[in-house]
Amino acid sequence: MIGYTTLKEFVSLHKQENVAVMMGVSQGAVSQMIRAERDIRVEADITKASGYRFYEVRPVGKNNKAA
Repeated sequence: MIGYTTLKEFVSLHKQENVAVMMGVSQGAVSQMIRAERDIRVEADITKASGYRFYEVRPVGKNNKAA
């Protein structure tokens, strides 16, 4: 994987249950993240036990609220 992929794309390649284990959350939490359309990205990372790094991109500051 080059760069990053979205959580939704990543889940389309792996089961939600497997992604949840990689992230250390429940399957329901992964489902909610996808339904809420959160900007969660996945990158390959050999330093992590799962082989992936998960992070969320969010606006900062009171004037940068998502529409």
